[in-house]
Amino acid sequence: MTPHQLAKLPAVLFEIGKLVGSDLDPGILLSRIAELLCSLINAKACSVMLLDADRKRLLAKAAYGLRTERMHTLSFAVGEGVAGWVVQTGEPALIADVADDARFVALPANQTPIASMLCVPLIARGERVGVVTATSEAANAFHVDDLELVRFIAMTIALDIENVRLHRVAVTDPLTGAYNREFLMQRLPQEIEATIDRDRPLSVAMVDVDHFKAVNDQYGHGTGDIVLAEVARRLRGAIRGGDLLVRYGGEEFLAVLPKADAGRAWEVGERMRQRVCERAFDIGDGMALLLRISIGIAQWRMGETMPDLIDRADTALYGAKDRGRNRVEVAP
Repeated sequence: MTPHQLAKLPAVLFEIGKLVGSDLDPGILLSRIAELLCSLINAKACSVMLLDADRKRLLAKAAYGLRTERMHTLSFAVGEGVAGWVVQTGEPALIADVADDARFVALPANQTPIASMLCVPLIARGERVGVVTATSEAANAFHVDDLELVRFIAMTIALDIENVRLHRVAVTDPLTGAYNREFLMQRLPQEIEATIDRDRPLSVAMVDVDHFKAVNDQYGHGTGDIVLAEVARRLRGAIRGGDLLVRYGGEEFLAVLPKADAGRAWEVGERMRQRVCERAFDIGDGMALLLRISIGIAQWRMGETMPDLIDRADTALYGAKDRGRNRVEVAP
């Protein structure tokens, strides 16, 4: 450990302790930990990946130094790539030059050059739950002392991170804070069962940002990410207390609306539409952007499967787009 690291370590550990004990959004919390690790070992980027519910794939939950859309592509099967090898074996990896290591998998369209890296397992309650990875665009950037330092911090925070994962982060989209599709696949069947048991209605609303590709093309994906996160914030502000907002994919969201028949769901959809388009989105440099959304509503029918319900909402969404966009359509 260098004198610089030795001097900085207590402050980093103190800051991590404060973060873990805070009520910060889990994605922000893990991103901040990644940032602290980068500063401690002078890494270009750092990511935290956690195993999914089936413990078969590592999914990126937070990162520092990576473009947001790059982080969304980070996913490795257990045993795949350096991260997959680390979570499979429970052993750390220190690689001076990734070009000389057969375990390294270069991702397509990799926007963050990687020449050297280190990766350590996160072990909680005796089980491997994820990995922490640090990378540099320079070869031989890390030494054994760096590895042991990250390993020590990972060991210190692993249980807290696992608790966070179990609580929320494993089921949320790191960019928007909305629930992810993994959560949807678990939760929507439960809502359908509750609908049957309690003889109450259930609807879903498929939401798509109109012409969002043009935003990315004109202003860049970084600006697109900022806008999408704000869209999600406005949608959350428009739904009811027991409703759930899921990032379904890209610029698509799905709102699960318990106790809502088609009429009530239309009202929620219209409120979402108005909330998104009521004021412009600030995209920096004094520029503002007006956005519109289209929404498709479907009320669950007795005997209907979850995929069929979502498909009907999706069909209604395309009906809204065919009729001029910026509107709410209800499936027949």
